[in-house]
Amino acid sequence: MECTDGTCKIENTENCACGSSKSYDQCCGCETMDPIQHAMMAWHKAFFAAHHDAMTERMRKKIETAYGPTMDKAADAVFEAIGKMWSSMLTQSEAKKEVASKLQKIFSEANRR
Repeated sequence: MECTDGTCKIENTENCACGSSKSYDQCCGCETMDPIQHAMMAWHKAFFAAHHDAMTERMRKKIETAYGPTMDKAADAVFEAIGKMWSSMLTQSEAKKEVASKLQKIFSEANRR
C-alpha cells in the first residue's frame, strides 16, 4: 500500500475493494500506518475478491449446465472455420515468400549483368 498526498492506493487500484464507487481512501481510510490496520484492509479486499470468485464459479456452473452443449457446438464451428482461415493464411504466406525469393533471384541475376 502506498499513501501519498492524501490518497491511498493498494495494487494500483483507486477504487475500494468492496466495489463501491468511492475512492480507496474514502472507503478504507489512509489515516494510519498501523500494520494491523493495513492487514485488516488487505483481508477486507481479499474477502471481496474471494466472494466475487465464488459468485463467478457458481454462475459458470449454471451457464455450463444451461448452455454447455450449445456453446460446445459453437466452439466447434468457430474452431473449424478459424482453422481453415489459419491454413489459408499459412498458404498465402508461403506464396508471398516464394514470390519474394524468385524476385530476389531474378533481380540479383539482372544486377550481375
